[in-house]
Amino acid sequence: MKYRAILATTVALAASAFLVGCGGGGGETANPTTTSTGEGFWSGSASTGVNVSLAILENGETWGVYTSNNALVGALVGSTTFNGSQLSGSGNDFNIPSRTVNQGSYTGTFSSKNSISVKTSSGSTFNGTYVSNYDQAASITALAGTFSGSSVTGNTGAQSTAVSINSQGVISSSGNGCTATGTAAPRASGKNIFNLNISFSGSNCALGNGTVTSGIVYYDAANKQLLAMALNSAKSDGFIFIGAKP
Repeated sequence: MKYRAILATTVALAASAFLVGCGGGGGETANPTTTSTGEGFWSGSASTGVNVSLAILENGETWGVYTSNNALVGALVGSTTFNGSQLSGSGNDFNIPSRTVNQGSYTGTFSSKNSISVKTSSGSTFNGTYVSNYDQAASITALAGTFSGSSVTGNTGAQSTAVSINSQGVISSSGNGCTATGTAAPRASGKNIFNLNISFSGSNCALGNGTVTSGIVYYDAANKQLLAMALNSAKSDGFIFIGAKP
């Protein structure tokens, strides 16, 4: 999957900006849809030359990251709706190196669990294919372990980070005067994507002492790789963590 390329190059992340906007946090849940939608994890490329990994949840919440030359260069968050084989939505697109954010909308088409094609209000296009790993049943037992990787926030560049998740979904990470604790829990959809809630404690926390964040965790069990994204309550900052376990 496309985000695997990030793992080898997260140390090259320069500057940072992050999600500020619409789409809500991963703490929300919804009943599984019974109609054809574009729900799932999608991987592909955009006309701008970046690779895109995109998660569309069962309630339309949309999260993604994109890379260029094997380096993370952006993130996005928004909300997507569906009508037949058509989709539309809006959200914020975040350029990490330039620390800029652009609000926009998008329209497109999809074939359920097959392909997706999107055109944005800025004129760029994205074509992706479905990643069937999303359909695996959510398993905290499979997710449990210690992940080594890198994290980035709106105020810091890439930092080496180790994250532990126990068999109950309790998350912990500490270092450099900051402790992060929280939980990963299956969503109502039961798919292989988890609600994420993380609180930060310590004077050196990049997001601030006492900050609470919510978002999503996606797990690639075959390659033991994890992608986590979350926002603070004001949706003014957040973090991305990408890591792998032995």
